[in-house]
Amino acid sequence: MRHTGQIALVTGGAQGIGQGIVETLHQNGASVAIVDIQKDKAGQVAQKLSTKDAPVIAIEADIMAPEGCKKAIQQVEASLGGLDILVNNAAVARKKEYIGKLAGTDWNDHSKLVLEAAVHLADYATPLLKKSGHGAILNVSSVTALRIAHQQTSWAYHVSKAGLEQLTRYLAVKLGPDNIRVNAVAPGLVNRSEGVKLTDFPENVRIVEQTVPLRRVASASDIGRTVSFLCSDEASYITGQVLTIDGGLGLTETFGTGLALSQALASSD
Repeated sequence: MRHTGQIALVTGGAQGIGQGIVETLHQNGASVAIVDIQKDKAGQVAQKLSTKDAPVIAIEADIMAPEGCKKAIQQVEASLGGLDILVNNAAVARKKEYIGKLAGTDWNDHSKLVLEAAVHLADYATPLLKKSGHGAILNVSSVTALRIAHQQTSWAYHVSKAGLEQLTRYLAVKLGPDNIRVNAVAPGLVNRSEGVKLTDFPENVRIVEQTVPLRRVASASDIGRTVSFLCSDEASYITGQVLTIDGGLGLTETFGTGLALSQALASSD
């Protein structure tokens, strides 16, 4: 129960990785505010998890605008009494029409939600995190901040995540004197918590077994447990770091991996 008595705010916590983070922080004793534009989904998650000793609340706020960020911080303080942990997880939905194209980009949305929202939330949250005495900010990045997946995501997604990692380092230096730590996680392949999962397709399973040394994709709870550690006092001397959570996906040499995959797929036909 490493977060007993602590208060966390998680953006985009109504589903997916965000929900996994909410659940893990709450399992470890934290009271949690879910900030999401999906009011009903956030409310359902909050109702399912909330307890007397560790309430979970849903806050509907559009954090693509500075006013929405300010509202979220003010509301968590009014409802839960403070803030110890800020998790910037909210991200733009991946739209196929932008993938692989340079013109007609979705950069504006990524800039506002991934980068500017993280800045505004950190700014408004700083007084509360400083008062906490062990404040922590955790940004959810992606392995595509350093590697290119141009057939899966737009260039705006890649660049915004790369910017988020540099922002993590900047904030760690700026807020360090206030004893506020700032870190990030960079997930690789993650199964959705609802709807179609990556591993629902046999060919995807075979690819994962050949390309991921741990031979599986991550779950949302895998990400949540790492976030919980980085936001806890167990990581009290860790700041400005980006921890990759990919099961070893980025460790292997590309050509050899591709060759082994080709052979494995050929033998299974």
